[in-house]
Amino acid sequence: MNSDNRAWFGPKRIGWGYGPRSWQGWLTVAIYALLMMTLPTFLGPQLGQNGVRTVWIVLTVLFFVVFFWKLDRRAS
Repeated sequence: MNSDNRAWFGPKRIGWGYGPRSWQGWLTVAIYALLMMTLPTFLGPQLGQNGVRTVWIVLTVLFFVVFFWKLDRRAS
């Protein structure tokens, strides 16, 4: 199965930047967005503002790690 080597993100067909190219890329973006939106509601009272910001930073770093790991580098 070659699906493991398939890029999840690649250059947009129209415009600048990169975007999801497969269902795995779309799922990654959806999970990231859902966690970023719901985090303050569920963890805010326990962690406080600084704790939520720290978790946001960690989630963003993890998202970028996955993004660059699964990025299509062949296209320029």
